[in-house]
Amino acid sequence: MKRNLHNFDRLIRVFVSAVCIYFGFIETSYVSQEILANLIGVLGIVNLFAAVFSYCPLYGITGLSTYKEKQNAANETQD
Repeated sequence: MKRNLHNFDRLIRVFVSAVCIYFGFIETSYVSQEILANLIGVLGIVNLFAAVFSYCPLYGITGLSTYKEKQNAANETQD
C-alpha cells in the first residue's frame, strides 16, 4: 500500500468519520431507517481506517492521490 492521502485529506476524513459514526451508531434518531444508519456508521469506520493508514482503496483503484512526495535531496543537488 503506497500512501495516497495528504495530511489535510486525512484530517477531513477523521472529522467526517466522527460525524458518520456518531449519527450511524450513537444518535440514530436522526436517521429513520436502521439499515441506512448502519451503512453511515460503516462508512465512517472505513474512512477512519483510510485516514489512519494514509491509504484510500478507492483512490488506489482509480489512480488518484492527494499526497505529494518530497523530492530527495540528491535530486536537488544534481541540477
